[in-house]
Amino acid sequence: MAAELPRPVYSTEELITAGRGHLSEKLETMLRSLGVDKRHSIVANYPDFLFRGAEPRIDIPASQLAVKASRACLTKAGIPMESIGLVVGVTSSPARLLPSLVCDLFALMPELPRTASNLSIEYMGCSSMAKAVETARWYLNYRPNRHVLICFMDAISSLSPELPNFYEHFSEVSPDERQGTVNVLHGFLFADAAVAMVFGAESGGPSFGQVANLTNELSSDAELGTVPDGGSDDPLVYGQRMYTLSPDITPRGAFYASETVRRVLDSDGCELRDPSDASVLLMHTGSTRILDALCDQFGVAPGSEQVASSYRVLRDYGNTIGCSVPLMIAEQTHRPAGQGLIVAFGLSFAGGAFTMNVPDGGWSP
Repeated sequence: MAAELPRPVYSTEELITAGRGHLSEKLETMLRSLGVDKRHSIVANYPDFLFRGAEPRIDIPASQLAVKASRACLTKAGIPMESIGLVVGVTSSPARLLPSLVCDLFALMPELPRTASNLSIEYMGCSSMAKAVETARWYLNYRPNRHVLICFMDAISSLSPELPNFYEHFSEVSPDERQGTVNVLHGFLFADAAVAMVFGAESGGPSFGQVANLTNELSSDAELGTVPDGGSDDPLVYGQRMYTLSPDITPRGAFYASETVRRVLDSDGCELRDPSDASVLLMHTGSTRILDALCDQFGVAPGSEQVASSYRVLRDYGNTIGCSVPLMIAEQTHRPAGQGLIVAFGLSFAGGAFTMNVPDGGWSP
């Protein structure tokens, strides 16, 4: 596996300074409490883009970021290129609607076998890692002598709404003014990354267990967060992408996390009786508040080494949507032997959890 990040990086304090005159004092305090110290962006002039109406200047195109991660991953894997039987592109923020990310990978990487199968997993939000693991397992059960290349890429910062006005904390605005605060949150919380992984039926690295999925347990959960423009019902997009976020997303997300974890614990092959038994617990990085709530729910101390990767990835990279969990797995740290637990949830609305079995002696990416 290999991770690639855009070169431009912006600290929270840098963005708050750029936004002076646009943010209330209470809103600034909330932005500092998200748990994000810095974030990478494909936009080379991100502060001016957010607050001063500048046209975004792209430092590296999103698909090229995915190519860099894929090539670095294949170099590390050292596998024959002809052994790649399936290439999967995973994103909720593709460079364009068509061609898809995976087709761009083929176009930009002539070394990939032209006859390999390809698949797009798009717009599944933060829970996409679970779908990718399940897809790799299905294919490798059928073709155990082949390999699967999966590239996760999300470049959401260039889709952030511009912030030309004055914005206040959620508690300072009326419900019909809430969207402005959501727009600010988008600009400070989300960021860009790409992570590529090669899966095989046999290897010396970790293996992943059965996946538990849960999608729209309540039909209304589909509306917890939306990107409502640019589809068949509204094909003309005016201005920048709109992103809505319900205040219920935190409690509902916690439900999806606990329910999918419960199902994993009940599944065949799971050795864990409780989430706190996991050798490592990797949880999608929504915000410090969400991570703290999940730690309390799972009986794990927020400062423990079990969950340290979740907090570090949030702190150093922000919320990179479908790349957040892959960034945790790819983090350059030693994982102790044993069975870990991975859980993610996000818009669509969906959750996914699965185990990660680390071999004797531990493992480092």
